[in-house]
Amino acid sequence: MATTSLPDVEIDFTKPWYSPLIALFMLLGVLIFFGNILTLVAYMQTPQLQTPTNLLICNQSVCDILFSILGQPFLWFSYTQPGIYYVLTDKWLCLLGLFTTRLTSMASLVAIVLLSLERSVAIFCPFRYYVLVSDHVVRRVIAASWLFSVVLNGMPLLGWQTWQPGLRCFSMYVVPNAYNMFIYTNFSVICLISAAIMNICIAVVATRKKNCAVNDFNAAANTGNQGNFKITKMLLKVVGLFYLCWMPFLVLTIFYTITPIGQREHLPDWFIAIHDLSKVLVAVNSVLNPIIYAHSNQQYRQAFKRILHIN
Repeated sequence: MATTSLPDVEIDFTKPWYSPLIALFMLLGVLIFFGNILTLVAYMQTPQLQTPTNLLICNQSVCDILFSILGQPFLWFSYTQPGIYYVLTDKWLCLLGLFTTRLTSMASLVAIVLLSLERSVAIFCPFRYYVLVSDHVVRRVIAASWLFSVVLNGMPLLGWQTWQPGLRCFSMYVVPNAYNMFIYTNFSVICLISAAIMNICIAVVATRKKNCAVNDFNAAANTGNQGNFKITKMLLKVVGLFYLCWMPFLVLTIFYTITPIGQREHLPDWFIAIHDLSKVLVAVNSVLNPIIYAHSNQQYRQAFKRILHIN
């Protein structure tokens, strides 16, 4: 079992990879912040971009921006000796830090599901799209998703926690296994599976529709289908990149969570290092999203050039 006695301050809790990891996270944090701020500014300054689809993209950008900001305290109390020791004795700093990092992670998962759901409506119910997907509906759904994420991640703050002085501020130590497994992990897995199923179906149907549109002699209909396909293709890239970058972290975290508490302290350093490095991929995902928008969407590309004063 993990000890609950307060360790000596001279004990070195850091690992050899902590310092370069902090430097890398800080660099990625700056890139995440400015890249996704650029996306939000492009949306607000470009009327052509103010669509329900791009509103959901902006929601994803807000998740990434909050991740870049709220993740900085996490770096301090997880990867520096003073920070690690400080949260061994400060219950609320530990719980608030876990709340903010988990909130942004879950909000990102939900945002991917919402993007997948919006594309599903566009592909499978095109004639009802503007009835089911409007700015008003999307704003309400986004607000509800954030409220849900706050409530779900706020449970440890309301008392469902096992924090004790001397424990490292990791969710597997300060949050009950029942919460980690049956609420947080199960919900994350449901989001991933549902988004995967939707996007596989979207990719198949969208490809078929594109092939049909190529042989369509109605120029107006063909143009509309091509435009819809380009948006779908862009969002499929976003979702695909999300899975590529998040799956190593989520799989390793689930393995960490299901490992009995008494055995967690004996996991080899190479596993801990890989788990920490998998978090870098999560940050890289947030950096690359605005690049995908600029590469795949001419309106975003032009808006970015105008904001950055690039000819």
